[in-house]
This record gives sequence, structure tokens and C-alpha cells, in this order.
Amino acid sequence: MKKLTESLAVKIAAIILSFFAAALLAASVAAALFMADSGYYTEKTEDIRKTLITDREILPAAHSLVNAYASDIDMKTYAGERGFYFTMYDCVTGELIASNYSGEEYMFTGTAENVDIYEYVYNDDYGYEIAVEIGDADITVYIPEAAVSGFTMFLLDASDFLYSIRYSVFVIGAASAVLWAALLCYLCAAAGHRNGGEIKTNHLDRIPFDVLTAAVVILAFLSAALIGQTVYTSSFVGTAVIVAAVLTADYFIALGYVLSIATRIKTRTLIKNNVIYKAVRFILKYVGKFFGWLKYTFKNIPLVGKTAAVCCAAAAFQLIVYSLFSFYPGTLLFLWFCFTAAIITVVIFIAVALQKIKQGGERIAGGDLEYKIDTKYMYGDFKEFCDDLNNINKGVSVAVSEKMKSERFKTELITNVSHDIKTPLTSIINYVDLIKKENPENENIKNYIEVLDRQSGRLKKLIEDLVEASKASTGSLAVNLAESDVSVLLSQTVGEFDERLKAAGLTAVLGLPEKPVLIMADGRHLWRVFDNLMNNICKYSQKGTRVYLDVAESSGTVTVIFKNISAYELNISGEELTERFVRGDRSRNTEGSGLGLSIARSLTELQDGTLDIDIDGDLFKVTLTFNSIQKGS
Repeated sequence: MKKLTESLAVKIAAIILSFFAAALLAASVAAALFMADSGYYTEKTEDIRKTLITDREILPAAHSLVNAYASDIDMKTYAGERGFYFTMYDCVTGELIASNYSGEEYMFTGTAENVDIYEYVYNDDYGYEIAVEIGDADITVYIPEAAVSGFTMFLLDASDFLYSIRYSVFVIGAASAVLWAALLCYLCAAAGHRNGGEIKTNHLDRIPFDVLTAAVVILAFLSAALIGQTVYTSSFVGTAVIVAAVLTADYFIALGYVLSIATRIKTRTLIKNNVIYKAVRFILKYVGKFFGWLKYTFKNIPLVGKTAAVCCAAAAFQLIVYSLFSFYPGTLLFLWFCFTAAIITVVIFIAVALQKIKQGGERIAGGDLEYKIDTKYMYGDFKEFCDDLNNINKGVSVAVSEKMKSERFKTELITNVSHDIKTPLTSIINYVDLIKKENPENENIKNYIEVLDRQSGRLKKLIEDLVEASKASTGSLAVNLAESDVSVLLSQTVGEFDERLKAAGLTAVLGLPEKPVLIMADGRHLWRVFDNLMNNICKYSQKGTRVYLDVAESSGTVTVIFKNISAYELNISGEELTERFVRGDRSRNTEGSGLGLSIARSLTELQDGTLDIDIDGDLFKVTLTFNSIQKGS
């Protein structure tokens, strides 16, 4: 089926066949209508032939005789010249008026009854001859074979043929209709298809649809006018030829129009490819922008400005109306009453709205967070303001809940963990110290003491970190901001960690600007941030890799970047790593509390900075951002 819709030869054949099917359908319909009107389904073939001969031969001959009689032309001579015979009798007296028939052979005969007989009489009132009826006559016409016109014989043969197929035309028409519909469906399905399965438009499809429609309508009117002119000015054969040519052209024009519609629907250009559509869209675009600008401008004007604008507009409208009706005192009084009533209504509406807002604000300020202001009859800024007030309880509830949760968590950590662990830990550390002073000789005991000493120190550090993390996150630490050179402090930090970096098989690569980079920071807290990040690098970096430490200043900000390659798979987000007790080493085989990054972030934020973590595969990147200051400012 795909190949059929893409084959040009098949499409051309379908177009030609559709034309013949449409022509056969039109002929069948026309023949059926003609035969129904002419009695082919109710009369015998002899009656139809008789009617045709009478209309084509008998009546024209009878009327030509009457015209000859009125013009004082010898009817016998007239009929003899035209090769037919006749007898004319007066309808009233039965008297033979004229005849040239004496028993000659004939092919067709018929009688025209009660034919008006008239003569031309000069009329003094009009100044020319007029036809005056003088009686009625029955005229019998005898037409020999030689006098019968060839066209009449053609019509008789055609009549006999039509009579023989009077019922078959329905079958032929139905079959033609089915074939034509099938071919039209195929052509619509194949419209636009090209080799390769693509749907493309041709030159006809690219014409704006409304322009194409207008052209088709104009051609249809021109065709109708041409056919109408031809019927009145041309012979039967000429008319038939011209009508057939015009209808053929119209068919192909209409078919092309339909197929173009099908292609436009497939390519979704039926509506868009219109001059009117583009013009309306263009107009609406700028009209919409204009009204959008007006709406935006009015919306962003303060309430006082909006009130002033509305009042000015109302005053201008009132002045115009008063000017138009200045000569009608009664009307002016009525308008004044209407304007006054409208103003009073608006003022009362505003007063009620303000009263509701005042009451709602007092209730919410008093702690009733469940109170809702009724906004049913409020509009504009009043409604927006009331909605904001009604949503305060939700925001306050969420904030209070989060704050209470955070405070509870911090309090539990500081109170429970610090108190419950620090007291026994102090005893452990003291007793370990006492045992070490006894200088035990057993090597196993010495090893045990070393483990206890190391682990108790680690636990002490964890408690200290925990307390510091709680204080930092709650803002309980004192912060003394002063001018600090980030480059110097970072260089000192790297120097402090030189031995640990070498022991971990890491190489530090410093990227520092030549000029000082100054920020407002607390040197003690900033040192702790750098210390935590360097500790993190030494613990978790892949051995034999480089560690990049860069300082950059741009657009009023200073960024300090720490980059290293992780020795562990980082299947965790940077945001999660700054949470408490979260570690990149999920197996927890390395030392660490999981608080270092959390403390670093809290301390950075206390100094009006930000700490961001980015993870790209095994690349671990920490970016510190501070506001820069110019030296001497």
C-alpha cells in the first residue's frame, strides 16, 4: 500500500479513471432524471417516440403553415418546398381550408389540434401590422422519410437506446459512484506522499488556502457564465462541446483543490497557510501585546495610583456624558442620580472590604491562624491581599514546625549525646592514661591500650564536632568579620597539610592570582572550613592523583574551588553529603564522623558565603563563594 501511495504512475492513472467514473456517474444521473421527467418509466416506447416526433417535426411544421397563412404565402407551395404534406380543417365548420396531400407515402404523421389561425392587419393606433386571431384549425402533417432531419433520427435512436437501458443506468450510476469514491479516497490518501515516505507540498499546496479558494470560486462563476452564454448563442453541437470542455476543466480544478486540502491537513498547514489567518494573527499579536502591556502597567501601579486613574477616567466619562445631554435638564438630573448611586456603592464596597481586612488582620495577629477572610465579593488587589493573609497561617505553621523540629533535634543531640557520652568518655580517657603510666610489660596489653587511646580520642573528636555543628547551624558561634586574604590563608592551609598529602600519595596544585584577594571573613572559622575540606580530601582521595585548589575573583565575588578524585564510588548527591552523619564512604571503613562538610557549610554561611558541592563521576568539587572587597575600601 505504501508503494501505491508513492507511485506517480498509479496516481495519474487513478486521476484519469476518476474523471471517467465521475463523467459516467454524472451521465447516469442526468439520464435518469431526463427519463423520469420524459415518462420513460411510465410510458411505452411508442408513446415516447410519438411525443418526440410531434415536438420535433409535427408541431413546428403546423405552426410554420399557420405563419405562412397569416403572411398570405401559398401553403401548398410552402409545404412542397419543405418536402412534407398536410391537411388543414376549420375546427368549427369542418371545412377544408387547404391541403396538398393526395395519398403519398410518408414516414411520420400527426395532428396538431385547435391551432390558432390568425392574419396580419394594419393597426392605425400602433402604426404597424398586428396579428389578429380569426379561428382554430386541426392540421394533420405527413412527413416522408426524405423530409425527416438527421438530428431527429439521431434523437429517435438515442431515445430507443435510453429506453432499453432505463433501469441499467441505476446500476451503472451506483458502480460509477463506488469506483469514483474509492479512487477519490485513494487519491486523498496518496496526496503529498513522495518516494521515501515523506509528505511534501507542491506549488499548488503552497498557495495560501484562502487565495486558492477564492480563485476556485471565481473560476466556478466564470464557468457557469460561459456555459450560460454558450447555451443562448451556439448550436447544439457547439454547446455540447463547450460544456463538456468546461466541465472537464472544472473537474480537474476541483480534484486538485480537494487533494490540496488533503495534503494541507497532513502537513498541518490548512489553517496556518492563509492570508487572513496570518493577518489576524499579526493583528492579534500586537493588539494582545498592547492590552497585555496595559494590564501589566495597571497591575503594577500602586493602589493609590490605580485609584487616581479610575477616578480620572470616571470624571472624564461623566464630563463627556454631561456635555452630550447639557440641553436636557431632566436627563442630566437622572444621570447625576445614577453616577452618585454608583459612587456611593463603590465607596461602601471598599469600606466593607477594608473592614473585613482589618478584622482578619486583628484575628491573625492575635494568634488565630485558622481564621479565613471571606473573599467572595472581593476583587483585584483586595482579593489578592486577603488571599495572602489567608495563606499566612500555612506558611507560619510550616515554618514553626520546621523550626521546632530542627531545634528539637539539636537540643536532643547536645543534651543527650553530649551529656551521656562525654561523662563516661572522660573516665575512659583518664583510666587509659593511668594504665599507660603503669608501664605494663605485656605487649598485648600495650596494643590494647593504644587502640583504646586512639578510639577514645576519635570519640572525643566526634563529640566536639557534634557540639560545633549544632552551634554553627543555630548561629550560636561568635563571628568577627575582618578583612582576610583568601590566597594567603589557603597557601598556609596547604602548607599545614603537606605531610598528610604526601602520606596519602596526593599532589596539591595551587591556582592563585597574583594580586591579593580580599573578603570579609572570620579567619578562625574560615581556617576551620579549609581544614575540614583538606581533611576530607586526605581521607577520601584516590592515591596517586592531583588535588586542585584554585582562587578566582570575578564580578564582585571570590570563589575558592577544591577538586579531587574520590577513591570511592560517589552514588550520592552533593546536597546529601552536607547533611549530618552522611559520608561518601558508605562502607564506613574510613575514619570520620560525617560532620565535616556540614560544619564547613554552616561556618561558610555564618560568614555570608555559600558552599556548593558538584559530583561528576569520581570528580568531587567543592566551591566556596564570598563577596569580594577592594583593597583599602
